[in-house]
Amino acid sequence: MDHPNTPPAQASRLAADEARTVFAAAVGPRVIGGIYHSAYWDTVYRVAGIHYGPDALAAIGWDAGWAITIQDGQGVQTHCTSWERDDKTVALPEVTVYRPSHGALPLGHYSTPEAARAHVTDLLGREEPGAVPVWLADDLDDPFSPVEAHLFGRGGVPEPTGYVITPLAIADRYDPTADE
Repeated sequence: MDHPNTPPAQASRLAADEARTVFAAAVGPRVIGGIYHSAYWDTVYRVAGIHYGPDALAAIGWDAGWAITIQDGQGVQTHCTSWERDDKTVALPEVTVYRPSHGALPLGHYSTPEAARAHVTDLLGREEPGAVPVWLADDLDDPFSPVEAHLFGRGGVPEPTGYVITPLAIADRYDPTADE
């Protein structure tokens, strides 16, 4: 199914499954929600969305077959730039849970960000069929910063949906000085 923002006269040259294969070879190990350090730009960025086939066409406006939306200190960019071999994954602490919510309504807790995103993506798909969210962080310098689902609106500008995923660090022992 074509992305709702795809102009009807245009079609992607790659199907979504073909684009995933090309993306895996060109982009490497990046995943949605992953936080990486770019050696080339010496900056930290978060992957907000990965787009394939028709969704990539809608996200960047030309037919690259795939695209990636990132958020860094400069803002949000969608492009189709290959993975730099010197980019490094920025690791989060091992014990983290992810709480999706809509406004004040919590929507569960998940052990992986992928599971929390799948829940929100399913809900958004029911509200707006064909919707493909990108995930933008409140604070790129904080790996525990909440991320909010955005949908591409007119002009390719991501618009907030109100669905937020908050990473929560879970302590493995009581620390009496933690709340001081």
